[in-house]
Amino acid sequence: MFRYNLELALHGLRRFPKSTALVVLTVALGLAACMTTLTLLHVLSADPLPGRSQHLYLAWVDTVLAKPLGSGSTDMALDGISYSQGYERIKLADAQALLAAHRGVRQAMVADMIANLASEDGKHTQNQQLVLATSADFIPMFGVPLRYGRTWTAAEDAARVPVAVVDSELARKLFGTADAVGRGVRINGTVFRVVGVSTPYAPQPRFYGLNFGAYSSDGGEGLYLPYTAALDAGLAPPDADACDADYQAANHGMSGDPRHCASLNVWVQLDTPRQVADYRSFLQHYVEQQKALVGFGKPARSQLTSVAAWLKRNDVVPDSARLNVWLAGSFLLLCMLNVVGLLSARFLRRSPEVGIRRALGAPRRAVFLRHVLEASLACMLGGVLALPLTLLGVWILRQQDNGFSGLVRLDPAMFGVLFTLALAVGVLVGLLPAWRVSRVEPGLQVKSE
Repeated sequence: MFRYNLELALHGLRRFPKSTALVVLTVALGLAACMTTLTLLHVLSADPLPGRSQHLYLAWVDTVLAKPLGSGSTDMALDGISYSQGYERIKLADAQALLAAHRGVRQAMVADMIANLASEDGKHTQNQQLVLATSADFIPMFGVPLRYGRTWTAAEDAARVPVAVVDSELARKLFGTADAVGRGVRINGTVFRVVGVSTPYAPQPRFYGLNFGAYSSDGGEGLYLPYTAALDAGLAPPDADACDADYQAANHGMSGDPRHCASLNVWVQLDTPRQVADYRSFLQHYVEQQKALVGFGKPARSQLTSVAAWLKRNDVVPDSARLNVWLAGSFLLLCMLNVVGLLSARFLRRSPEVGIRRALGAPRRAVFLRHVLEASLACMLGGVLALPLTLLGVWILRQQDNGFSGLVRLDPAMFGVLFTLALAVGVLVGLLPAWRVSRVEPGLQVKSE
């Protein structure tokens, strides 16, 4: 029976080629607009580290020796301005204390810095390079894939040894080869010895360093350094969330010195709900022991934030991406309403034919299913046409210079969504026209004939 209805549906598509082409084109335009915006939203809202991010948490304690400026979650006291949301960074002494406690499975301090790099012989340079100053656990904890060598150790962290892990692209630029283990990277006169080479690593969104932007089409950091060794080389975070009052007054609030300013993120890996609860209690207990805060009238504040909650709180996915999905969805709905009208007129033209079928014993259900199948086939053809149109839309998005459009790709998952959506549209737009034609009374049609 299905094969018979399929043959009738194909015959119906061929019988009225102009209206079939109009239906296919209308559906294709609606699907392409919707899929282009959905693809962008899918990329921007994807899990940055599948299998890892659900175990990573941002730890924060407020120990800045300054009076609170507002009701926001952080003070954001630089330049005397209070902001409603910050990056929830902490001071160096607190970061070192949290790491020394070893309460997480792994833990890492993280800060982005900008540096001018040179090969040890000075022949090749890279200016204004984004560098990640961190601790030994970062590379295994965040899954940075090593291609050659190793990461540095906790002992090298403690000894402030100037070692580095470089990604393969930066290694080629500085040394002419990806295997740069043993080579030297010169920063402000200090030579950092390369102990490992990673493949390019750029999770999107770049959740562990939002102060330099959540998305980047050009990749992430090319160089990983031990934090304390980076400080010894004269590097420092370019800004901070807040600074101690005395230090801020002396430096006009313009420094990100990690000893006096909250300029570091601390990420911890916690694998079980019990570990999460214990670490949250540990953070609160730690900040309650900071007696120096009493004179500033600050409550003991601490937070432990999951990656998903962190991204949501910082509105990482642009509102424009969600708005575009709604607009494209509205356009698809408008296209569907037009297709419903086209199919209704098309199907009702067959009333005499349907009446004869009904008089010969065809049940209403068979007539209904046959016309729904025809509508679905037409919309599936629209899905086929929508594929190149969606690829064109994705290409146009990639030409825009807004920091994240270059990331857009039509992956296999979205390819499947396209044809699932096309089938769903076909069924929905076919229901009303098919129901109307299935209600044709056979006696009246045969009599009129």
